Amino acid sequence: MFIRNQFVQNKLVLHLMEKEEYELLTTSSNQEEYLLWKRNKRNTDIVRVSLKQYDWKRELEASVQQVEKKVIQNIQLPLFQQNISFHHIFIAEYEPVDSWSDLMKRDSSVPKIDTSFVYIWSQHHEEEFSRFFQKAQLNHALTFSIPENLFELEYQTELLKHRIQQIHKNAEKEILAVFNRGKPRLSYILIAINIILFFLLEYRGGSTNPETLIQFGAKYNVGMMEGEWWRIITSMFLHIGIFHLALNMLALYFIGTLVERIYGNIRFIIIYFLAGLAGGMASFALNPSIAAGASGALFGLFGALLFFGMKNPRIFFKTMGMNVIFIVILNIIFGVFVPQVDNGAHIGGLIGGFIASGIVMLPKSKAFMQQLIAVVIFVFYVFGLLAYGLTNDEVQYNETLQIQRVQQLVEAEQYNEVTEIVTETLPYADQLEAELLFYRSFANIHLESFDQAKRDLEKAVEQKSEFEEAWYNLALLYQQEDEYNKAMHATEQLLDLDSENNSYQELFQELQRAEN
Repeated sequence: MFIRNQFVQNKLVLHLMEKEEYELLTTSSNQEEYLLWKRNKRNTDIVRVSLKQYDWKRELEASVQQVEKKVIQNIQLPLFQQNISFHHIFIAEYEPVDSWSDLMKRDSSVPKIDTSFVYIWSQHHEEEFSRFFQKAQLNHALTFSIPENLFELEYQTELLKHRIQQIHKNAEKEILAVFNRGKPRLSYILIAINIILFFLLEYRGGSTNPETLIQFGAKYNVGMMEGEWWRIITSMFLHIGIFHLALNMLALYFIGTLVERIYGNIRFIIIYFLAGLAGGMASFALNPSIAAGASGALFGLFGALLFFGMKNPRIFFKTMGMNVIFIVILNIIFGVFVPQVDNGAHIGGLIGGFIASGIVMLPKSKAFMQQLIAVVIFVFYVFGLLAYGLTNDEVQYNETLQIQRVQQLVEAEQYNEVTEIVTETLPYADQLEAELLFYRSFANIHLESFDQAKRDLEKAVEQKSEFEEAWYNLALLYQQEDEYNKAMHATEQLLDLDSENNSYQELFQELQRAEN
């Protein structure tokens, strides 16, 4: 009798949902078929409970394969899934005419599904539920009696259906509640601030102009080493070029509003700034270049979503899990292969955001000791990055970074500082050693240390034979010291590089007259 099978079907489904913590995935419009699943660590069990009747094994097998393929295409599975088992339970009046025993347990032909089980329950084969409970490793036994009275049977079946739908609706309401804990006001404010400051940068000299960026508070290791630590915060609101701004603001619009809805306004802004702080500190420790952007804070928001996924894996993987993980991995890989991307800030912000989420915790979560531990971890993390950055001479004495600093000092006529910085930087120089030597010689000329200036210039032209400015200054120093042969050789090198230059021609003629 069909109504009897409906009762058994709904009794089993309700048991799986209430006692075994299975989640309802889908149900057919006529409720003849339910799909449920349960994830346990790295194992996933998918259960199909169907009232469909199959007369032949081939029809049954075709249905099994079709459903498995469709389910795998339409659900998000957890990352690093170790084992997936699919259980097909058919509640039928009779079994297929031909033998179907080889379908009881088999290796699925559908990718990602490891094992497929088929069970056919009937009044003559009630032991099939026991086999299912054993294979699925269920914890609670299912006992029930089928009402004899038809009206009672129909009534109880409708009650079971209603209860199943009620549990499913409550689960959906729970998900909606998770994503409506705060209205995303602060995300929009942050977007507005970033856009306003970008146009102010453009107006004052250009968002790609290093001097303008430094003036407005970009991450600049030289300034930070001199005490300008506020740059970690200000750099979060500056962007280099319209593409950089557009990319980050799109991320803030989609990811920021999502995190703000999940965590609420106050928790969101705390995570955002703590992640930005961690990302900025990682950039200081690992990246010598001038840097700006909200990327560290944005990756911190990804970290917040991963923390949410750790605390609510069911909701996380049902709604956004694989997408978030894919985007994070893609961005990290992109950062590794694209030199201009500040991957240190990205990873530093990601870790910082994850830890910061442990500090603020999710709404309605009480875990004071865990929060205290997270605070300690965050402090050690940030100060660890700071200590590493302060002692990472290869970054802090990066030749490109120090050249920019030396140029500023030369313009300010701070020549003693120039000689000190160049001397400290030269052991770490690679491609710009000649330029550093030139600037030190320039400073020594003004400090009247002419011998040291000549030695630096001689090394500079030895390393870079086409260095005209170095040859010219060296020729003048030789002339000043009455070393006319050396001065003439230097001038000849200049004329070989640029025979049309009037200054070189005049110096050559002047040296010829002096020799005569």
